[in-house]
Amino acid sequence: MFLKDLHQLTKEELKGKIICFPTDTVYGVGCILGDEVGLEKIYELKNRDLSKPLAILVPNKESIIPFVKDCPEFAAKLMDEYWPGALTIIFNKKEGTCDTFTRGLNTIGFRMPASAIALEVLNKFGPLATTSVNISNQPPINSLDEIIKYFGDKIDYIIEDIEEKSNVSSTIVDVSNCEIKVLRQGDIKI
Repeated sequence: MFLKDLHQLTKEELKGKIICFPTDTVYGVGCILGDEVGLEKIYELKNRDLSKPLAILVPNKESIIPFVKDCPEFAAKLMDEYWPGALTIIFNKKEGTCDTFTRGLNTIGFRMPASAIALEVLNKFGPLATTSVNISNQPPINSLDEIIKYFGDKIDYIIEDIEEKSNVSSTIVDVSNCEIKVLRQGDIKI
């Protein structure tokens, strides 16, 4: 599927399914928030530990408001400086936020990618629970041909448009304890 075909796909048609698309870092695979069938498919595809939550990609900063308990000023500055970009930020989640995607944790992670393709997908469907395309604990697969070869029969929609990527996973920081704790170092140095 190409971006031109994406416009014909409805959010309803994406329910229960997963979509693969390039981001500014690595290829991602995602599903609509609240879609437990899509989420199960992602965990199965990756052979991912069921206790590990997925990050949520958002089309804009305002998209995190319904899910985040508080956004410390220093975290807002990180978003202003690095979003869109390769920085995932983990916040305290707001009460009532679905435990399915946070795996029962009190925190929730977000990233706004600096990718025209990813942002087009996110603007069309809203925030998506996402992760890299690979078997868990293996390097991300960043070749569209390899993704199709290994996972093509397990991914419902693959955006085939190509975009330059860094091929380095995002930096992950946790701001849930009123400080910046780097959990994974990517291209962005905090």
